[in-house]
Amino acid sequence: MKRALASILMIAALTACQEPEAPARAVDQAGWMVEHAPLYLGDRAWRRARLEESLWRPELPYARKRLDSVALEVGGWDLLPEINASVAPVRAEGRPTGAFEGRALEAGRAPETAAQWRELGERVFWTMPMRRDAYVEWLVERPELWAEVGLEVDEQGNLRGLTRFVDARGDARVGVTCGLCHGEGGVAGRGSRSLDLGRARALFDRERGREPGQYETWGPGRVDVTEDGQSDVLTIKDLWGVPFATHINSSGAVALPTPAALALRFETQYVVGHAMEARPSRVLTWALTMYVLTLDAPPSTPDLDSPGARVFEGACAGCHDPARGYGGPLVDARALNSDPASALSPARGTGFYKTPSLIGVGAGGPYLHDGGQPTLDALLDSGHPFGRALPEPDRRALASFLESL
Repeated sequence: MKRALASILMIAALTACQEPEAPARAVDQAGWMVEHAPLYLGDRAWRRARLEESLWRPELPYARKRLDSVALEVGGWDLLPEINASVAPVRAEGRPTGAFEGRALEAGRAPETAAQWRELGERVFWTMPMRRDAYVEWLVERPELWAEVGLEVDEQGNLRGLTRFVDARGDARVGVTCGLCHGEGGVAGRGSRSLDLGRARALFDRERGREPGQYETWGPGRVDVTEDGQSDVLTIKDLWGVPFATHINSSGAVALPTPAALALRFETQYVVGHAMEARPSRVLTWALTMYVLTLDAPPSTPDLDSPGARVFEGACAGCHDPARGYGGPLVDARALNSDPASALSPARGTGFYKTPSLIGVGAGGPYLHDGGQPTLDALLDSGHPFGRALPEPDRRALASFLESL
């Protein structure tokens, strides 16, 4: 009976691992980016074409908003002012005094080589304000809460992942960088599993006499970024394996036929994060894309001849393909035990979930798109179609192999 159930689940899951057809992706992504940088920076029609090919479900409200705003012949976000890309660290020792003094991220002209693009992208990753929120600025002034919500102070005495800048109105603000959610422990790309932004927002709301609503249900390492009016809490992902990805967003609402789709996604995050008041420098978003595409996961030495590796090959590799960074195609959300809310989101739901890369998966949970499983053992015991059907010794061997990736 157990073997029959395992076979049924295997067939169902492999059948579910299908993805909508997407254009061919560039093989040499770094070389492709250097070659196409002038088009991204200066050719509106080229950017528009890249946007349209990435939004493979144009009827979704999420896609419609982007199609109505990005790279238009007349109007749209191109008319927004570009924020002065000068930033300063947020010192843990106290508020700055006097006029804002920041460091310009741009050198005045675009980089020319892949190495130069990546070097600039690293600075962008850690210091460019991708969004600003009142609750974050409130939190910066309350060091007694930092440990409770998972804010980290780096070796230089700065709050990691936060930056000071001057917004489009000329006001000094505190912004959130990529490194806040994807730089735990100072490792670029590592999901910040201890970060509890829901707790921070709940505390902020309570001080202002408001009910915190869903924020208290988020928990560490989980956020809701779907902006669709319903609770779609998702885990904060590692950024390993992005070069192998064919889609982004948990529901795969954005295809990645070329790296330009990722750069346009970063533009969107920035504009929305600044309340549609400003747009970023495209030199900086292109550099950020180059950096994210070339992030290296912490070194690992998986034993490919171990019992767990053999279990993985038979039970997992159909979707988590080692040749694709242990990631893979979109999966029908009905084949999984995780909450399907995000896959069915009214704003960006496709009915699918993206198969995540398993590189670095042993660093810790929560696991699945909704963060519903705290540990690998819990995931394999009850949270995953394959894990349920495997005999206990195979689950233990598989967990050991996954922790080595």
